[in-house]
Amino acid sequence: MCGRIVQTAVPHVLAEEFFLDAVPDLTPRWNVSPGGDIATVLPGDGSRGNVVQLMLWGLAPAWLAGRPGGTQLINARSETVAEKPAFREAFRHRRCLIPVDGFYEWQKREGGSQPFLFRRRDGRPFVLAGLWEPREQPGGRVFASCTILTTAANAVMRPIHHRMPAILPAAAWRSWLATPATRAGELTALLQPAPAELLHHHPVTPRVNRPEFDEPACVEPVWDDRGGQMNLFG
Repeated sequence: MCGRIVQTAVPHVLAEEFFLDAVPDLTPRWNVSPGGDIATVLPGDGSRGNVVQLMLWGLAPAWLAGRPGGTQLINARSETVAEKPAFREAFRHRRCLIPVDGFYEWQKREGGSQPFLFRRRDGRPFVLAGLWEPREQPGGRVFASCTILTTAANAVMRPIHHRMPAILPAAAWRSWLATPATRAGELTALLQPAPAELLHHHPVTPRVNRPEFDEPACVEPVWDDRGGQMNLFG
């Protein structure tokens, strides 16, 4: 699964990287958790560029309105996304890019879990495949919610967790946003484990378990007694 992300890229870097119509006004986030707002990239209306939109992390399909847990669909399995009722319409019609600087995953251990941060080796932002849905609240206010797609773990991820977010290469960004609904099924070929050489990981403080802990110290490496090293090049 993918339950925490990092979004700290400088806004003008995002504007250049993702061909945005305008430089977004974003606050760096070191520990974004489900139920919070995350920055997503969508095609711009009537323009050649893209736009950034903040969305609630936790997909809320209209037919789940009023049901307990209806905003907690934080992940969607790539293998079944085209058929699952909760995701299939969004997969056909409402796909988004989720730019991140990293994501966290927890390794289960006796006596607790150790969080790890996964980032690109070159430090650049990368993109997770996302879906989104509009949702109307009482009173008529409409907001957007989103989910992150996951796939099987690659060799780097596997010792920590059996799943990982689906990372889209730059060559696939346009297809992910622009492919028409009639050809959406072709996009499942893009949702593969990322190449093992793309990412490295290191252990971080268990303080990231707390959503309110959102500061640069979240991503700093710590000593891992079990690993005997910081795994900076794992």
